[in-house]
Amino acid sequence: MGTTALIVFLASLAAGFLCLVVLVWSALRIYRTVRYAYKDSQPWMSLFKEYAGTLTDTANLMEERVQGISRTGQEIRERMDDIQDAIEELRSHPLLRTARFAGRFRR
Repeated sequence: MGTTALIVFLASLAAGFLCLVVLVWSALRIYRTVRYAYKDSQPWMSLFKEYAGTLTDTANLMEERVQGISRTGQEIRERMDDIQDAIEELRSHPLLRTARFAGRFRR
């Protein structure tokens, strides 16, 4: 019985050591895979950085154009307000009212 217990203990100890070796081997394989993936991604990263720079420049240009259009629209809106104010002043002018009044009776 003592021999059986010793064999079971040594077998479990060997299995534990074997599991530890397999775990270290797997970790090293994963590290190697990640390292090669990083090396392979470097040329793509520079290309993506270039594309991102181009996209940023394009977005800035579009933003400037939109701001220019917005400014032009605001100026047009202000001019339209000025025109409406001038028309209202003309309509409410006393001479124009008198002319309308006189025009009604002239017919």
